[in-house]
Amino acid sequence: MTTLLKLATQTKILIVDDNPDNLRLLAKILESQGYSVRKSLNGRMALQAIHRHPPDLILLDINMPGMNGYEVCQQLKSCETTAEIPIIFISAIDRMEDKVRAFEMGGVDYITKPFQEQEVLMRVKNQLLIQKQHQQLMEQNQRLEQEIQERLRAEAQVRQLSLTDELTGIYNRRGFFLLAEQQLKMAQRTQTSCCLLFVDLDGLKKINDTLGHEMGDRAIVYTAQILKQTFRDSDIVARIGGDEFVIFIPACLDHTDGFDTRLQANIDCFNQKHENSYQLSISLGVKHCHWHDNLSLEQLVKQADNLMYEHKRSKYSATH
Repeated sequence: MTTLLKLATQTKILIVDDNPDNLRLLAKILESQGYSVRKSLNGRMALQAIHRHPPDLILLDINMPGMNGYEVCQQLKSCETTAEIPIIFISAIDRMEDKVRAFEMGGVDYITKPFQEQEVLMRVKNQLLIQKQHQQLMEQNQRLEQEIQERLRAEAQVRQLSLTDELTGIYNRRGFFLLAEQQLKMAQRTQTSCCLLFVDLDGLKKINDTLGHEMGDRAIVYTAQILKQTFRDSDIVARIGGDEFVIFIPACLDHTDGFDTRLQANIDCFNQKHENSYQLSISLGVKHCHWHDNLSLEQLVKQADNLMYEHKRSKYSATH
C-alpha cells in the first residue's frame, strides 16, 4: 500500500473546469488517493500550465467560456510535446455525438456529470496504467531498436574485417573475389570491357632480410596507399598475398586509360619524397577483357599473374 501511495504522489493530474465546485470536489477525490493535483478554471490557463509543467493525465471539461474542451484538446494533440498526454473528458453533456467527437479529437475516456467517486478513480487509474504500459512499450521498443542498430554495426564490422586486409585496410582475397565476381558478371551483361592488373612488390624478401619485417610491412602499406591513390573509388584494389596485389577496373577502355603510367609516376614521386633505405618497385601484369572473351575471374587473375612474371623477368634480364 505504501508503494502504491508513493507512486500516486509522483503522478501529476491537471483538472480543467470552469466550475470551482467541480474543481474542489475532483481535487479532493484524487488527492485522497495521493495524486498530485493542479487546477485550471479555463482553457487558456490550462494550456499555459500544461506547457510549463506537463501533467501525466488531464481531466477536461467541454463547455467552458473562451475556449472549450475540444479546442484545448486539439491544440494539445497538435503539439509534439503534449500529444501523448492522456485526456479524459468530463462533462454534463450526454449526447452520443458529443462523446464520439471527444474520442475523435483524441480523448481516451469520457465521464458524464454528475459523476461517482469510484467511477472517476477507476477510470483515472485505468488510463494511468495504460499510459504506463505504453511508455514501457515505447522504452522497450527504443532499447530493441538500439540493440538492433548495435548488432547491425557489429555485423558490418565483422563483414568489413572478413573482407579487408588487416595490415593495409584494402580488400583481402575474399573481398576481392566477392566484389570482382559481381563486377565481371555485370560487365558481361552490359557488354562492356574490363581490366585486371596484377602487381607484385619487388624485393620484399630482401627488405625483410636486411631491414626487418617491420620495414617490410611498411613497404606493403606504402604500396597499398599508392594503389588507392592511383585508381578510382569504383576500382577494386586488394592484397591477395604477401607481396601480391590485384586491381579490377570495370568499364576499362583498353589501353587508353594510362593507369600503368600514372601508377609508375606515383611510385617515382613517392621514392623522391621519402628517404627510405630502399626504393619501392613493382612488377605489373595487365589483362584486358572484352565481354565476349567469356573469361572467368580466376582465368583473368592467372593470365595477369603470368604477364606480371614476364615483366619481372624482363626487368631482371635488363639488369643482369
